Amino acid sequence: MRYKIVNPKRTIIIVSIILAIIAVVVIVSFNFLKPKEKQVAKIEDIEETNIEKPDGEYIDIEELENEEEENIEQGNTIKNENSKENNNNTKNKMPYYIKVNYGAQVVTIYQKDSEGNYTKPVKAMVCSTGIATPKSGVYSIPARWEWLRLEGYVWGHYSTQITGNILFHSVPYLTKGDPASLEYWEYDKLGTYASAGCVRLTVKDAKWIFNNCAKGTKVEFYSDSNPGPLGKPTAKKISSYPDYLRNWDPTDTNSNNPWLTYKPEEITKPKNEIQNNIANEIKNEVVNEMVNEIVNNVVNEEVNEITNTILNSIVNENTNTTVQQ
Repeated sequence: MRYKIVNPKRTIIIVSIILAIIAVVVIVSFNFLKPKEKQVAKIEDIEETNIEKPDGEYIDIEELENEEEENIEQGNTIKNENSKENNNNTKNKMPYYIKVNYGAQVVTIYQKDSEGNYTKPVKAMVCSTGIATPKSGVYSIPARWEWLRLEGYVWGHYSTQITGNILFHSVPYLTKGDPASLEYWEYDKLGTYASAGCVRLTVKDAKWIFNNCAKGTKVEFYSDSNPGPLGKPTAKKISSYPDYLRNWDPTDTNSNNPWLTYKPEEITKPKNEIQNNIANEIKNEVVNEMVNEIVNNVVNEEVNEITNTILNSIVNENTNTTVQQ
C-alpha cells in the first residue's frame, strides 16, 4: 500500500482555520445566549449639581420607570394639568410655588397674585427634613409615583421628586400599597429634623402636592426660625394608641382608615392606670370614713358635754329653789 505524504505547513494552516472558526462560533453563541442587560438610567443623570445624596432615602430608577409606566396606564397623571384651572393655558400650568423652610420644618405653598407673582400663601404643612436636604436653591419637580421604594425596603406614599434623591413623601410604610403599615414611631417625629434628606409629610399633605403641583413646579429651600405667614401646623402623636389605630396615618382619607370612625372613649385605659384609679378610690373612701368618724366623735363629745352641762344647771337650779322654799 502506498501512503501519501502530507505537507506539514498545509496541515497547520487547515487546523488553525478550523480552530478560528470554532472560536468565532463559540463567541457568537455565547453573546447570543447571554441575557441582555436592561439599560437603566443613572441617578446622576437627573441630579442637580452640588446636591448631597441622602444616606437613608434614595430613588430606585428601575422601580421609578416601572411605576411611571403603571401610572400612565392607569391614568394617574397630575389632576390639575387637565383641570379647568389650568385650561391648557401656559400661564396657569404652574399655579403654585413651594417653599421648604428646613429651619422651622414647615412647607408653605404660594399662589400667584394679580400681578402674576407668587406672594399669596394658601397652605402650610408640617414636615421633617434631614442631613442631605438642600440648604438653598430652586428646583423643578420632574416626576412623581404613588408608591416609591426607599432605602431599608420601606415605602413612601405619594412621592414627588424634587431633585435627585430628594422627594416629598409620606412617613415611610413597611409594605408597598398597605396604608396600615405606617412607621408610627417616625410619624411622631413630624415637625423635627428626622429624615435622611427627603421632605416627609402627612399623607394628606403629600397627596395634595402629588395631585396639585404639576411637573415643573418650583421648589425653593431656605432656613428661617420664622415658620412663615401661615405658621407651623402640628401633627397628631400616635405612638401611644393601639396598633389598629397607630399603624395608619390619621390624615389618610382611605375608607378603611379606623381614625375616620374612631371615638376617644373607645380607648381602654392601660392596666396600671386602672389599678392606680382603683387604689385612689379605695384610699379616698378610707380617708373619708376616718375623717367622718373623727368629726362625728368630736361633735358627739361636744354635744354630750353641752347637754350634760345644761341638764346639770337645770337640776341644780331646781334643787336650790326647792330647798329655799
